[in-house]
Amino acid sequence: MTIQQNNESIMVCVHYGPHGQRLIQRGSELSLLLGAPFTVLTVDSSKGNEYNMDKEQYLSAWEKLTREVGGEFLIRKCPGRKTADVIVETARERGITQIIIGQSGQTLWQEITRGSFVNELIEQLGAIDLHIVAVQRYPDMLEETHEAGVPAYLVKQGGSYVLSDLDEGMETIKGIFFRELHTDFNNGLFKIVTNGETQYLRIVQSEWIKPN
Repeated sequence: MTIQQNNESIMVCVHYGPHGQRLIQRGSELSLLLGAPFTVLTVDSSKGNEYNMDKEQYLSAWEKLTREVGGEFLIRKCPGRKTADVIVETARERGITQIIIGQSGQTLWQEITRGSFVNELIEQLGAIDLHIVAVQRYPDMLEETHEAGVPAYLVKQGGSYVLSDLDEGMETIKGIFFRELHTDFNNGLFKIVTNGETQYLRIVQSEWIKPN
């Protein structure tokens, strides 16, 4: 069966973190279904040209996956500009009709998928459809974004808790550590069960990052 080309054009917006792969896969599926061109955009708001190995590995993996599914991968620098403005500007330049973003409570993407950011996008997009995908469906999606879990501990050091493979004191939290794919650092999720309730703690470079 031949898929007929139409006037649709899909763009997925990914941000530094483990969920870009899922969003790209979702966008490529929609692109195939509609017979539409497919673009992946990441907006870099960092200042200067500092090198971040972890971030570069994500970008390389996303670009490879995007090309494998027949899409185009774009990086737009926007120091001093609003991310929403850059997304809308890129969408208009490329004739995009549908945009996909991720919503997560555990990653940096959370900061721009709440309230004002979504409202800004909706106000500016006009006839462009906006899809907000729930990317944090633990534990269903862990196998897609993280390595297999291993027993580990969070050990208190000063005012912080750091990842360890040893039980080193009274103030120690026992759990299962899921390391993110495509990273050389101890970034990932630490699963604990308290009173029968499962929680996933965010670990960045071996340290528990508590939500604000």
